[in-house]
Amino acid sequence: MAVVPYQPQNLNAEQADGNILLTWAGSLGAVSYQIQRSTDGVNFTNLATSAGNQYLDSFPGVGTVFYYQVAAVNVVGTSPYSSIVSMVAAPPGEMSLGELRLRSQQTADRVNSNFVTTSEWNAMLRISMYELYDILTTTYEDYNVADPVYINTNGTQMQYDMPNGLNYKGNVLGGSTGNPAPRLYKISGLDLGVNTSNNAWVTLNRYDWIDRNNYVYPNSTSTIYGVYNMRYRPIGTTTFTQKLTIIPTPAGNQQMRLWYAPVLPALLSDNDITTIGFSGWLRYPIVRAAKYALDKEEGSDTTKLDQELVFLKQRITESASNRDQGQAETISNTRRDPIYGGNGWNGANGGW
Repeated sequence: MAVVPYQPQNLNAEQADGNILLTWAGSLGAVSYQIQRSTDGVNFTNLATSAGNQYLDSFPGVGTVFYYQVAAVNVVGTSPYSSIVSMVAAPPGEMSLGELRLRSQQTADRVNSNFVTTSEWNAMLRISMYELYDILTTTYEDYNVADPVYINTNGTQMQYDMPNGLNYKGNVLGGSTGNPAPRLYKISGLDLGVNTSNNAWVTLNRYDWIDRNNYVYPNSTSTIYGVYNMRYRPIGTTTFTQKLTIIPTPAGNQQMRLWYAPVLPALLSDNDITTIGFSGWLRYPIVRAAKYALDKEEGSDTTKLDQELVFLKQRITESASNRDQGQAETISNTRRDPIYGGNGWNGANGGW
């Protein structure tokens, strides 16, 4: 005699490429399964019917937390609905904080352990994400760079404010309209505008601390555009207090173009989504956070995690160098100083 099928068990949700995959254990007596979805975890609506014990919710909406429950169905009736699971859809290559934490716990084999709290896991993941971000911005140099911002010099000032998320409206220091540029994390490069009628730019070299006394007037040598041996460096203790220092003081009515990597958005809630995992790099923070967690437990063996971290760093370096075989491994200065900087463009001293 047929009976109502059992309640589905072990409902699980995974995110990948903007989709959410649901899987569950098959129920005895089930002919099909009714899947329901909700955005608040309370009010559910029918989403689909599946003949098997999985269902792919295709592109439900990136950044929104969706709740799911499943019931087994046959000719006799419908089972009670399963326990509720939630997941947020993420763009290709990205993950939500909740998914990152789960993968880190699985890597550390600590899914049901309370030795490391949820807040500790989240903090470890935020630190690990910044470690990855620093590796990428250092290795690739041009990745994660924000739109450039512009500084108009006045002839007397050598220090200028960095982007702090409030200034640089319209991407211009002192601008009065437009949205402010994102807050700076690391400088990528600085250009000095010359011959503005034809939009020519000269890339300034970074300031070498050991050569600090070289960058003062008088200078006897310049490029073909009349740009002297100018250098730049950030001076200060934090992003909010750092100043962009130009040595020597630039002339007035010139414009500087600052390239930089902005701060990494913080992952605070489970549905916050990463922004740098598009090439599969998120394995690094997953492994790094797992190691942080196991380091808290005295006597835990992290040898395999250490080995994987070394491999992942090496893979990032390799992918940076082979992304375009027609270009150099790193970004090079377009200008070389004839005295302090070596050869310039086409092997000539100085100039382009």
